[in-house]
Amino acid sequence: MPHLPRAFLHLRWRIVLVLFITAVCYQQHRFYASRQSLAAKYSPTHFGATHRELQSRAKRPDIDDHHFRDHLLSQREHWQRLGEGWEGKVFSYKDSVIKTFTPGRSPFRNCAPETEDAGEKWPTEIAASLRFGGHKHNTPGSELTDDDYASTALHGFLPVKSYFKAAASEGQEEEWHLVTPMLKGGNLKDLAKKVAHNPKLTKTRDMDAYFRPVFENLLSDIQRLHEANYCHDDIKPNNVFIANRTHWVLGDLGNLRHVTHPYHSSQLWADNDQLSDCRANDVMRLLKTYMQFLKRSTNNDNAFNDEFMAGKEPFSRLFWMASRDAPVMSASILRRILMAEYPEQPAKTQVDDEISASVKDHASSTWFFKQSRMNKEVRSVIATKIGEKSARWWGMVGIFGIPESEVCGF
Repeated sequence: MPHLPRAFLHLRWRIVLVLFITAVCYQQHRFYASRQSLAAKYSPTHFGATHRELQSRAKRPDIDDHHFRDHLLSQREHWQRLGEGWEGKVFSYKDSVIKTFTPGRSPFRNCAPETEDAGEKWPTEIAASLRFGGHKHNTPGSELTDDDYASTALHGFLPVKSYFKAAASEGQEEEWHLVTPMLKGGNLKDLAKKVAHNPKLTKTRDMDAYFRPVFENLLSDIQRLHEANYCHDDIKPNNVFIANRTHWVLGDLGNLRHVTHPYHSSQLWADNDQLSDCRANDVMRLLKTYMQFLKRSTNNDNAFNDEFMAGKEPFSRLFWMASRDAPVMSASILRRILMAEYPEQPAKTQVDDEISASVKDHASSTWFFKQSRMNKEVRSVIATKIGEKSARWWGMVGIFGIPESEVCGF
């Protein structure tokens, strides 16, 4: 009996020791797994057989481009700031958008061709924009004028007006600049605000009927990207720009990666609930982006939520049918669903068995709650957020930085 307290003391310290060892092992596991995921995310995009084409498109432009660049820099004080993000700033000047990339924020993933510093890296967005949009001085067929820039966006990707390195002011580190045409229609969020005040488009059904053809055009652009064996990886309303009333353009190619990129099989990718096939993931993110646009465009959130969760209207049936086959989704499969669920058809009186299972997983938790709960559920279902804060924390990026690949990608 007198030895009982000492036995309990020993047991307590043993438990503490076991818990400590377990915590250390878990921390180490998360540390290495997070850094491995970050290393995968920031590994280069390989342009493979198109290397020669990219080199040709990345060739330093002619004297006119240098004059254009010098003029832009001389007018820097007249640039209007459009926004600022983690990776840099965005400005507008006349008919141009200038995007700057702040060094040290996120690692540049690809090596810049034909630079004085061998092995110098530049933003993947520049390489990808040159690959898919081209440069106005290197576009085959005919020279592009300023009035032609918007029309090239109808092919799905904006051309590059210029790109260069320059310092914001004397003594500061040089930053990469990417100059593209200004699309005055803004992005999908801006369009949603305008549509919300349009008295002719008050019902989600009417909006869907009006904008469905535009959405289908954008889907075709995504299909061409996938046929070239690349994925966008960051489709969301902020990255869809309005060329005109019949064409939307997919912008911000900074996260573009080849289909077999290691990021697509990383733990970070899975933790963000992304589909294992990045092409299916792109298509579903595009559909969710379209649903977000319809939701933002309506002045009646409750009506949209009710119709969306009921699964009877064409737009909601489109989403739930696609969600059912999300892991194997493709642009061609979604196009078949679009044809079957065209917006002009009447709403169903009952939910089909093939849709009810998909709806039930989400709707069952909302019927007995207030509209605010349903609104939260709908927003969660069509969300396109993807982040790396947890990986940065567990990977101790603040101390060790982000692991960078020594391999260049073209």
